Amino acid sequence: MKKRTVILNFIWILLSSVAVQAQTVNISDNASLHLSFEKNGMLSNVTLGNEKIQKGLSGGFFLREPNNTKKVEMLGKTSSKNGKLYLNLQSALQANVSATVTEGNGFIEVTGVLENLTDKDRGLWLGFNLPVNTTGWKWGKSLSVSPIITNDKPAYSESKNLVPIPAVWTENVGIAMAIPPTNPCVFEVGADADGIRIQMAFGLSKDTKKFPSKAPFCFRIYTISGTWGFRDALAKYYNWYPDYYQIDKKVMTSLGHHHDWINMNFVNETFKTTRQINPELKEYLAYTKTSARIQDIKNANKLETNEQLINAIENATTIQHYEKKGDSKSPLIIEGRAALINSIAYNPDGSIGTFKESEGGIDFPHNCDPDLFADKKMPVYANMYLRKATDLRKLGNFIGIHWDRLGGWSNFLNYRKDHFAYLDHPLTFDQEGRVCIHTQFTNYELFDAYREKLKTGGLFHEAAGMKEYSWKKITNKPAGQNNGGQFFLASVVAGGWQEGSFKEIELGGFDFERMVVGRKSYRISSGNIPQHKESPTLEVIKNALAKTTAYGFACPVQVLYFYPPSHPNYDKDYSWYTKPEHKALWDRYEPANLAIRLAGWEPVTYATSNSKEVQLQRFGRGETIYLTVWGPNAPETVEVEVEATELGLKGKPTFSEIVSNTPITINKSPKGWKLTFSMEKNMTRVIKIN
Repeated sequence: MKKRTVILNFIWILLSSVAVQAQTVNISDNASLHLSFEKNGMLSNVTLGNEKIQKGLSGGFFLREPNNTKKVEMLGKTSSKNGKLYLNLQSALQANVSATVTEGNGFIEVTGVLENLTDKDRGLWLGFNLPVNTTGWKWGKSLSVSPIITNDKPAYSESKNLVPIPAVWTENVGIAMAIPPTNPCVFEVGADADGIRIQMAFGLSKDTKKFPSKAPFCFRIYTISGTWGFRDALAKYYNWYPDYYQIDKKVMTSLGHHHDWINMNFVNETFKTTRQINPELKEYLAYTKTSARIQDIKNANKLETNEQLINAIENATTIQHYEKKGDSKSPLIIEGRAALINSIAYNPDGSIGTFKESEGGIDFPHNCDPDLFADKKMPVYANMYLRKATDLRKLGNFIGIHWDRLGGWSNFLNYRKDHFAYLDHPLTFDQEGRVCIHTQFTNYELFDAYREKLKTGGLFHEAAGMKEYSWKKITNKPAGQNNGGQFFLASVVAGGWQEGSFKEIELGGFDFERMVVGRKSYRISSGNIPQHKESPTLEVIKNALAKTTAYGFACPVQVLYFYPPSHPNYDKDYSWYTKPEHKALWDRYEPANLAIRLAGWEPVTYATSNSKEVQLQRFGRGETIYLTVWGPNAPETVEVEVEATELGLKGKPTFSEIVSNTPITINKSPKGWKLTFSMEKNMTRVIKIN
């Protein structure tokens, strides 16, 4: 009897196992990744190539309430049709998820909607976990740094909100997840013994007309190389979204080493060109800001109430970037006042937000969404910003606009409910759980409109502030974030810019800036030399050129440095024309720098160095490829092995160093070619491969 019971129990377990397997649905990225979903929507198993993966905790969708670490699983029903998996999930937190899982060419895409079932505004974290124990795997902290995940040091626990692409890998293969540039949101990423996951901080309100009480979302899951890890994850991401990361020759050449900006803070019939480096230049780049500032207001720093602030706006005769010292009854100043009042961001208590007050003026955080109040035909700031492109065309041959202070002006939360209705992207919530707009995404709406203009022959746009920002000075902070980056915003501009001195930096010092802009143009000013009173010594300029070229960045210095003796503002103490060794250095670097920028940065180098003291970047694909080699403590000699097959090199390619004409010893190697050459302090070697 006992023996029979054991046999029956074994048969029951076997049949139950078969039944469970029959109820699972397998989804693949058509590469090495396979996901198994159960009928209740839980993700039960992850298979990665031939790798045996240790399982983490439960997989699939989950919810979290603001400021609560408890994860509440979402379960429900699944169905399959036409090769797609449909999930309809519920949770005890009174919210549903409807999602579609689709197999792609090299990825699995998940799209869906989170729906609030209560009648109140609320914030929720929506997460998705791949149940893989990633302890012992590498993770993508930056382009240059790939730590090992341990129980004490999980991945992304500190800089968890900068790049929406968690990537983990072993020696053989890896997994990445990614939120596309088409779906910006506040997020956190993570990887540890429980799994690899993305969490999205959504605000839910019935006042959002395009998705009332809902939040649409999208992310991808995909296989990455075990050799290149995070770099491969980025390369695939840029390839999937070429509209956001492609390079444009006109933009790349225009956004070069010069500060030829024409100040167009407000639109007049005339503009000054006296600060041009090249007086013969006929194509102009306008300078302006996405700021809302009233000026010439007495005791502006003492204004506190909404009534006082609105009264100050209604009597202002200078609204920066709208009109300066205009007639109090002019149509432009009247429109500007109304646009400012309509666009201002509110604090949680309903008071008008202010950013910076002084005795003579006030800066206001504001909404740049072009759709704002469009149904009511009310003037808003975005109308003026977009109209400026048309106005500039009438005034002269303006080819682009440089928007200053973008990062600084977008790091605000807006609690103004009558703005909720016009959003194209979901609300978020702050660290207190209060529903709000992240104004970075209303800036995104504005610059996405400019991106579309560029396609139809409009002006391209460069934006300052494409870097990491601290939240220390921000009163109301976004959910879960300790600091912020401009990853999504950078995807919709044609180029990035930051002012910065070239102090000592370690390997990987500009990795974030390179990642956020992708293949597009990025410029870092070498110290704003005249303003900072930093002497333009040969060492300063060499240092700046070496580091920017290493990443494929343009390196502008302030205008005086380039002025020829015939220029009205020429200063012999700053001009490179009086320093032959300076001019010789620029003449060596500038052609190489422009060549690699036009070729386009590629995250995967397909080349490795024998020294940990140098970093490699690759530019271009096809017949001409460039490698940059740089390190603050580079050895005297470096060996670089180039992977011939991966780069498509056939026969015997030619190799040359194009900045200093450094001799290269070339030998065959197991992977292709081994290049040996000398290094030099504060110089970047640029290897050209034909």
